[in-house]
Amino acid sequence: MDSITLHAAEPREGGKKEVKAVRNAGRVPCVLYGPSTEPVHFSVPTLDLRPLIHTTENYRVEVTMGGEDHEAILKHIDFHPITDEPLHVDFLALTKGQTLTLTIPIRLEGTAPGIKAGGQLAQPLHELTISSLPKDIPGYVTIDVSTLQVGDSLHVSDLSLGDTIDVLTEPERTIVSITAPRVEEVEADDDALLLGDAADEAPADDAAGDDAEA
Repeated sequence: MDSITLHAAEPREGGKKEVKAVRNAGRVPCVLYGPSTEPVHFSVPTLDLRPLIHTTENYRVEVTMGGEDHEAILKHIDFHPITDEPLHVDFLALTKGQTLTLTIPIRLEGTAPGIKAGGQLAQPLHELTISSLPKDIPGYVTIDVSTLQVGDSLHVSDLSLGDTIDVLTEPERTIVSITAPRVEEVEADDDALLLGDAADEAPADDAAGDDAEA
């Protein structure tokens, strides 16, 4: 997992008035907490959060403040419902030797031969839930699809992430599959349909002619 350092973190006070002042200054109120860590309230410039917000990858975050360094990961972000600007950020403190449960994104790489043969790629699962020590947490999982043919699929049980990572997602879940191409329906010729309909119809009796002969 790559890391990002927030050098411009500053302590902040709680309360609505203080939070509003922080936001008016172009900063985002944050809190860092964990099972073995007392909550630490601070703020960072809005622009400093962009690498964490506009990505699906997990990052280890180094919060430098008051001569102390806090190691954490992004836990939750509250966004403004109209502007999508971050309003508040929660960070989960990492403790050395303590396992952590979180979700990591799945990335596909390579081109499946089944796609070149006309198949369609489907990816019903886009992230995994894992448990691991902080030092072993990957930013994402990469899956190579370059061997998949039409009809092939990969499941969670097919993954091998090593002995340091426990995958908690159900093993039977499908991650990616190559489905057969749809068979296009061939429309029959309109003229042929008309001819067929005409052939099925029996000739009508001429009732008026019969009456005349009688």
